[in-house]
Amino acid sequence: MLKVTMRAAFVVTAVMGAVCAQPALAAKQKNVYSFTAGNDGGFPRGGVIADDKGNFYGTTSSGGAGHAGVVYKLTHEADGSYTQSTLYSFTGGADGGNSQAGLLRDAKGHLYGTTYSGGASGQGVVFELIPPKKGSDTWKQKVLWTFTGDADGGQPTGSLILDDAGNLYGTTDWGGTGVVGTVFKLSPPAAGKKAWTQTVLYNFTGNADGGEPYGRMLLGADGNLYGTTAGYGEFNYGNVFKLSANGNGGWDFSVMHAFEGGFDGEVPRDGLIQGPDGTLYGATAGFANSYGNVFSIQPDGSDYKVLWAVSGGQGFTGNGPWRALSMDASGVLYGATYADGASANGEVFSLTPPKQGQQAWQAQVLYAFPGGTDGEMAYTDVLVGKNGTLYGTTTGVAGQSGFYPGTVWRIKQ
Repeated sequence: MLKVTMRAAFVVTAVMGAVCAQPALAAKQKNVYSFTAGNDGGFPRGGVIADDKGNFYGTTSSGGAGHAGVVYKLTHEADGSYTQSTLYSFTGGADGGNSQAGLLRDAKGHLYGTTYSGGASGQGVVFELIPPKKGSDTWKQKVLWTFTGDADGGQPTGSLILDDAGNLYGTTDWGGTGVVGTVFKLSPPAAGKKAWTQTVLYNFTGNADGGEPYGRMLLGADGNLYGTTAGYGEFNYGNVFKLSANGNGGWDFSVMHAFEGGFDGEVPRDGLIQGPDGTLYGATAGFANSYGNVFSIQPDGSDYKVLWAVSGGQGFTGNGPWRALSMDASGVLYGATYADGASANGEVFSLTPPKQGQQAWQAQVLYAFPGGTDGEMAYTDVLVGKNGTLYGTTTGVAGQSGFYPGTVWRIKQ
């Protein structure tokens, strides 16, 4: 469980003037697809990725023939519309179920992902989806690793990353020797072998090193791995951490920043991205004392800066960005808040770097979801497409306010 204290309850509103978001632009939002929670799946939580033809791929956490989520494709048609197809329906059994994360696509078009549950021990799996052979339209699902919840970890919620050698890296928010999560590596089968090899690169203890790493890892330009923990740490609000290969086959762990809560940040729920100059960027969701923020930090752990503190609107503490940021070619950052905004259904925002002679990043709310069929709860990262068009998902709600099992959306700036 997430461990928090009331320490360092900063007063956010007193320091937000320089980074206050400007009123929303007249951005044009359109639902590319609305899920039904039937065979098409429902309640997506991982955003979308695209191929070179403009088709989208993603996962849902529920729905599908097995009621345990699906992997889906949205095919970009000649008239600009999108056609949904379900590539795979999880059963919740040995093949996994309830995927919380987005997908990774390699150069051959294979898709990789994680499930939070299912598998032999109910602790989730790492899976691969292999494209159909010529003359077929059936994708083949292959389980690369089944988590036990013990030393190898369990319940992964973050997306995977891939290195040049074909190794996959990810996190679990449960299990390991400290029972609060791991960073792991999956290596392809050796010659003549069939099984992938799992190596735990780090076991979190729930002490100053943090715990519950919900998000994806980042393989930095320097070859180091970077990530965040959502809980524990020196102030019990999570950490930014680094893993450096030590030349002896192991990895050295170091804490780069311990979040103090409030304006400083609390509870980062996804990983980091890296700009062209090496600067790292991330976001916190907030928790007891803030609505979340966007921050930057250098790879050596220096120069931690809060670039934007989420104002809250009609939202609640802890409903800032729950997924990672994105950056376009000009250095503008994009993200989404989970349940912030005028209707407390989430917003899509941009952060523009300071111009020469300025210090503050300029925050702009591009779209605030009003709820209902338009979309609720922006549990997503933002995909930056051609001409600055943005894409993402809303996870939706199922309750007294109605049954809205999520959307894939497009925003033209």
